Amino acid sequence: MSTCRPKTPECQLAALRPQKVNLPPYDPRRSTCRPKTPEGQLAALRPQKDSRSGVFLNKTFLDVDGTIVLGQDQDAPLGVFDAAQSFSGAVTDVNLWSRALADAEMADITSCHTRPPGDIIAWDTAKFDIGEDSSQRMMSVRETCDIFPLPYIMFTDKLQFSDAAGLCTAFGGEMTTPRTSQQQQMVYRLAQQTSGTCAKEGGALMWLGITDEGSEGTWRYHHTQENVTYVNWAEGQPNGKTYENCAVIKGQTFKGRWVDQLCRRSFKVCTLCTLATPVLLRLRGICDATLYDDRFVLAGSRNSKPYFRGYYNSHIFYTNEGKWILQNIINNNTFAYLEDNSSVDYPVGRHEWRFSHGFCREGQHVVHSLTLTQCITNKQFTCDDGTCIPINQVCDRRTQCRDKSDETECSPVQLPRGYQTTLPPPSLRQDHPLPVYLNITLSSFSSISAINNRFTVQLMVRMIWFDQRVRFIHLRRDRQLNIILPSEAETMWVPVVDFLNADSNQHTLVDDDCKVTVERHGQPNEDDIEKSREARVYEGRDNYIRMSRKYTVVFKCLFNFLYYPFNTDYCTMVFRMNRNTQKYVILQKYGPGIRYQGKDKLAEYHISGIKMSRVVTAEPYSSLQALVEMKRRYATQVVTIFIPTTLINVISFSTFLFKWFDFQNRIMVSLTALLVLSTIFSQISDNLPKTSYFKMIDIWFFSSIVFAFLTILVHTLVECNHHYGSPKVSPSPTTILEMVHLNEAEGSEKTVTNVNERHPHSRPILINKIGYRIIITMYAIFFVVFWSAVLFQKTSDDAKEFAVNKTETVEYPVLVNTLSENLLL
Repeated sequence: MSTCRPKTPECQLAALRPQKVNLPPYDPRRSTCRPKTPEGQLAALRPQKDSRSGVFLNKTFLDVDGTIVLGQDQDAPLGVFDAAQSFSGAVTDVNLWSRALADAEMADITSCHTRPPGDIIAWDTAKFDIGEDSSQRMMSVRETCDIFPLPYIMFTDKLQFSDAAGLCTAFGGEMTTPRTSQQQQMVYRLAQQTSGTCAKEGGALMWLGITDEGSEGTWRYHHTQENVTYVNWAEGQPNGKTYENCAVIKGQTFKGRWVDQLCRRSFKVCTLCTLATPVLLRLRGICDATLYDDRFVLAGSRNSKPYFRGYYNSHIFYTNEGKWILQNIINNNTFAYLEDNSSVDYPVGRHEWRFSHGFCREGQHVVHSLTLTQCITNKQFTCDDGTCIPINQVCDRRTQCRDKSDETECSPVQLPRGYQTTLPPPSLRQDHPLPVYLNITLSSFSSISAINNRFTVQLMVRMIWFDQRVRFIHLRRDRQLNIILPSEAETMWVPVVDFLNADSNQHTLVDDDCKVTVERHGQPNEDDIEKSREARVYEGRDNYIRMSRKYTVVFKCLFNFLYYPFNTDYCTMVFRMNRNTQKYVILQKYGPGIRYQGKDKLAEYHISGIKMSRVVTAEPYSSLQALVEMKRRYATQVVTIFIPTTLINVISFSTFLFKWFDFQNRIMVSLTALLVLSTIFSQISDNLPKTSYFKMIDIWFFSSIVFAFLTILVHTLVECNHHYGSPKVSPSPTTILEMVHLNEAEGSEKTVTNVNERHPHSRPILINKIGYRIIITMYAIFFVVFWSAVLFQKTSDDAKEFAVNKTETVEYPVLVNTLSENLLL
């Protein structure tokens, strides 16, 4: 067996020199390797092979001066060697055949059933030149096949029970517990070898991987939680009851018997671990594979500590000065040493290393995080102490690592170098603006102040966009777990939307009340071993960012009081993209874009409809407009204004039914009705905005007052034409007619010439009759026209616009198959 640990380019392993044979002239066009010199030729010339027997028909053999360098990629015919590619390790049983071996032959050889020698190079007869840095010890194949390395490793550092269990787990094993009497004897012999360090004065030799902490008296294996099947308790043990829940092996008078022991932190013992050999580890965080390996194997010990050998050009070991060193084998001056010292003084897990040279685009003596781990790539996560957990348990708001390192550095955002928050992300569609999808939920109308031309709403603004420049890590299916903190969101590009027609120039904010999350849709990338922490990385182009925040906004609206209180108003809320023109960013609505969750019927208004549409303006910014249809609820006004005023007018008109000559009562009732109408009108007018146009309620009150005034005017004209001839009241025309008919019935021969004479009160009676009919007719016409006008209002331009495409929606073009409206709303 030969080994070679190269330090110079001249170090070459297994320069094999078999018997000389005749070779055809060297033809570089047919050669698959590049020998060191034109005279040194390797016989790998792609010969033709018999398809049946597998024997090469045109046999070519190795020249006397030919050279084989194991592990070396010879890059030129003249031999360009790279010392970093030289093989380093143990070699035995090297054979070379002139034919392809059958599968059955390969199986027999690798299982040590047979050992056929090569017909070109045979291990037992060939002569080897060994390099200066190599050593040689010949072993028979049977001896190599009989080697079964013990799966145990002793850590002589005294550790508490939990740290010892974590250390064994970090190496891919478990705390050793003998399960048979033979294993007990073997483990005791191994523990005895370190008794001078671990068990001075007859102390505990090593921890046992068992505990009865879960159930007193029921001992279970700590790693699997299975019941212990073999015990070797000392006499009178275990005797610690509920206080001593761990166990150790003791030497001297105990001779390897088991004793229960306290598990508390102050009690520390050496640890023997059972490992699955070989122990293969990976060094994460190495950004230059030409200097250091990223794959290592546990290759024994050095200075009473584990020794880790890299596959090619580096190793990790414990120095005499008490430091862990990561060293390049070819150049001893290229190294890094472990910077931090945890409670477990071993390089497994995640640690800070200080490099002696510039590394990873940094200067000299800069600290880098490296992780030496045996966890499965893409499936497991390495805790800081080296133990492994499933990678899907990282950053799930539950600590699974004993050191809680799985819930640190859980920011889902990774920004590239040179990221600028002022520049909007490029669109997923080339030469198109970036779409920002806007969705708004109106939770309530806090107030509608028509007099002040303002209305206050509480709304939830949601925006969705992609940023393909960023990457996300550890995204969960549940979007609520993929939270980007406001401090992190401030380092990203976030769209800002102005509430254009709001008071105080409000706009969307990124603050503590803002919620920014990431919706996962894409698949993670392959794990990057140049990062010390395992992470499932997702591209920004496959996963969208969603921001939501609740706002209370006062919007301006020009209310139309022409038909008050029967008016229908159309108020707008304009949302405009800020800072970025529509050449780069465009606002889009998702689904209907806006919806109202509150009650349709408010105190004064009925929200009969709401829609969102695009607004085209002269400014180069993308805008969306929400149009709200507000119908005033007029039932209260009808009851408190129109019905009382109508009744007052009826009372006023009823004075015509009084005696025409009863001026005092008629005028008193009419004046009272007029005064009441004026008072009501004055009170209502104070609560209405001052407008330059007449409102329907103004017309109603004005007309009611006019009709009451006309009634008073008629009564006054009647009284004005009433002449009082005597203190005695003259008979009425009816009485006169009755007298005439009575005389005729009696056969009186007197002529009634007085009947044809004009009655002295005919004029006031006529005025009263005509005035009554005219006023009632005019009022009836006004009443019909007024209510026809208010109930069948002229449709405004806003109403026409609102009625068109009322159910218009816009779908999300990229995620139409993956998003649902329920997720967004």
